[in-house]
Amino acid sequence: MGLTPSTSSRTVGIASAGLLALALAGVPATATATATATAAVPGAAAADVVFKPGTKAATVSTEKQLRTAVMRSNKRDGTQVVRLSADISFAKSKKKNGGAGVGDLDVTDDLVLNGAGQTIDANGVDRIFDVVEGAELVLRNVQLIGGAPAATESGGAISVAGTLKAKGVTLTKNEVTGELASGGAIFNDGGKVVVVKSRLAGNASVRAGGAIEALEGRTVVRGSALAKNSTGDEPGNGGALHLTGSGTVKVSNSKVVKNKAGAEGGGLWNSAEGTMTVKNSVVSQNEGSGAEADQGGGGLYNDGGELRVTGSTVSRNEATGELGSGGGILNVNGTLEVADSSIASNTSKRAGGGIETSAGTVALMDVELVENTTGKAPGNGGGLHATGEATVTYDGGRTVRNKAAAQGGGLWNSETGTLTITDVTIRKNKASEKSNNYNDGGVFTVDGEPVESGTDDGGGFPLPLPF
Repeated sequence: MGLTPSTSSRTVGIASAGLLALALAGVPATATATATATAAVPGAAAADVVFKPGTKAATVSTEKQLRTAVMRSNKRDGTQVVRLSADISFAKSKKKNGGAGVGDLDVTDDLVLNGAGQTIDANGVDRIFDVVEGAELVLRNVQLIGGAPAATESGGAISVAGTLKAKGVTLTKNEVTGELASGGAIFNDGGKVVVVKSRLAGNASVRAGGAIEALEGRTVVRGSALAKNSTGDEPGNGGALHLTGSGTVKVSNSKVVKNKAGAEGGGLWNSAEGTMTVKNSVVSQNEGSGAEADQGGGGLYNDGGELRVTGSTVSRNEATGELGSGGGILNVNGTLEVADSSIASNTSKRAGGGIETSAGTVALMDVELVENTTGKAPGNGGGLHATGEATVTYDGGRTVRNKAAAQGGGLWNSETGTLTITDVTIRKNKASEKSNNYNDGGVFTVDGEPVESGTDDGGGFPLPLPF
């Protein structure tokens, strides 16, 4: 689904970003040089920005100093540096279009902000940073809270058309409101976003991307936590992260936990043209609450693109809508690859307690489907459910102790599907009909032996494989 990039009608953000570059440039370590530099911005006193001798760093402790530093940075060549020495809170103003002195901080040239453990609180005035195309913002060791741009705009704390690199950063309690507003904390507007060893928690959006919305571009999340973020119901996709269009997303060594989406992808959502990779990560306790059969995906949702999950755990996620499918993962007509991973203790109302694929292609390699369950609507495929013309290969792993209210406690194959199982332990699953394997008429084989429709419950290796 498309996303209209937000554009700001406020003159304040654009002007202030340009001014930011001025403050960060190198200034000789003399009082005269410092006074001359500060005087370059009308109304700025010599004490507004303190430059450390022999460096290009400006140390700031107030909102006014920060704005002055950012404005100067934007007007100087090269990367400039700002360091916070105190918490900063945006002052509330009745004016939203008041020029460079209020609103968000537009970054139009390369800037490094060293937060030194301090906080910037937007106080609901606006988002905090807007990084334009061609500029790079590096954030270190800072907390960004209280971001809230005008209704319908995306990017609660940061909007990025250029490049954002964030390390040791906390983004919390930021939000976007109004129709199509996405990216409760960060909006990647076709740029590059890299988030490392950071925490994005308690952010909210209306449309999609409770924490991060990526409109194409490249997004990397490494060694970070995306927790307790949420979307609304319009359409309500990607509780933690949502990709729109032909971008790439890589999530590694991270935790995606306790996020909620009004419809699809409680944790992560991948687009039809997108490529998403999840590696060595935990996706747990997320919820997708869409009511339709092609909605849900409590942990992850793939809307026709390419989704790869390796070395990860997808557990205790829920598809809670009336016909919600894919408690752990829902693949809709896309390409899904899962390797060396555990899909465990996920639940759905309709089908596919662990994994649901509606058509599409699925390859599982050394995967555990353990203790996943479905409800009663109709309640098929406790571990995995294949709908329509799906092609699924499952090579190595275990499907054990899954439950389906109706058919196929372990694995369920459709009338037009192809499900090929090799070297997989299938045992101790439960269902009202065919506790382990159910074939609704398609091509279903286990170690080369067919699972006939309505007659053969199949089997699998009786002992767990040692992997």
